Amino acid sequence: MHPAFSVVFFTTATGAGYGLLALLGVLAAQGFVPPDFWLGLVGMGLALGLISAGLL
Repeated sequence: MHPAFSVVFFTTATGAGYGLLALLGVLAAQGFVPPDFWLGLVGMGLALGLISAGLL
């Protein structure tokens, strides 16, 4: 099986984005992530950027 590069990129980028969102959510709920505005902004921006890049 030889999937197209776009399929591999889509699944990898989208999975990484959703994984980052889940990891930030779980760690924040457990209290392991400090409540810092910039950490949340950069983390959410990076995660949503990866998810969006996977859709293009």
